[in-house]
Amino acid sequence: MTISGEAAQEYLRRRISRDEEYAALLRFPRFLEIETVNVCNARCPMCTIDDWERGAKPMTDELFAKIAAETVENAREVKRVSLYRDGEPLIDKKLPSRVATLKAGGIRSVAISTNVSLLTEAKARELLEAGLDIIIMSIDSLDKQTFESIRVRLIFEEVLENALRFIELRDRMGVPTRVWMRMIRQESNQNEWLEYERFWQSRLSSHDRIYYHNIFNWGGQLRGFKPIAKSYEPNLPCVALWSLLVIFCNGDVPLCNVDYNNKYPTGNVRTSSITELWRSKVMEERRQLHLTGRKACISLCENCNVWDESPDMERVATGYVSPVEVRA
Repeated sequence: MTISGEAAQEYLRRRISRDEEYAALLRFPRFLEIETVNVCNARCPMCTIDDWERGAKPMTDELFAKIAAETVENAREVKRVSLYRDGEPLIDKKLPSRVATLKAGGIRSVAISTNVSLLTEAKARELLEAGLDIIIMSIDSLDKQTFESIRVRLIFEEVLENALRFIELRDRMGVPTRVWMRMIRQESNQNEWLEYERFWQSRLSSHDRIYYHNIFNWGGQLRGFKPIAKSYEPNLPCVALWSLLVIFCNGDVPLCNVDYNNKYPTGNVRTSSITELWRSKVMEERRQLHLTGRKACISLCENCNVWDESPDMERVATGYVSPVEVRA
């Protein structure tokens, strides 16, 4: 399926923010991913960490303050800010205070995605008290051997204990933080979903979420990629270009959330504002390629399958799913 012109614009509007006009999407990104650290304590086969070419210095307080200030100024436009990208966010010792800064500024939803290994009771309490809205827990199997073959360097029992303790503490404190329990489905765990879902349903609240996302190819960059499902509408314009801005630790803004080495630079928030980058010439050129059926002109977009089918395809087809939800 390929669409273009007004039909493509209508598709994007419905997927991203159906209560707004298409032109409103170009004012400011609805979703931001702010990477405050880009190191990780795990080595997972569905991750590209061994190919990262960027430095490992954490985001400075000065840069975060600049980003947060502009984001807060545009809080009405922003649906969610995610404080992670390619690293493990709990490595950032300043994470709770950064969550609190955004919440104090009126950001409606602040999220993180974590491998859960560093989610101690003390860290859990700090995040809950800071006002964290969503925590995505990436736990790919309930079988120790399978889990540790996927989340290399992590210990299954520790991760499971951390997750259950967080849920219990959240419930005891009575805070509205939502837990999104996620499996990255791949060859080794693809038959575990029903058991996985049943296990977590009995432990989570009705406002939490349990879901899987199929392994994806990081825009054709993942070595040894083995798909387990057909990509969902790969010829449609990618919603990320109209909804998501990714900011790396040093302020660089890449093409999107799969451009982990910044092959397609957009600019840097140290020298430009988020608004300027979002409305820049280079972003408009990329959008036009997608709108006119020429997204293959961008190598990362040509075969990207971030939007693989999942149990949530009804939701995907009828309502926007942020790219923050599909990070491996």
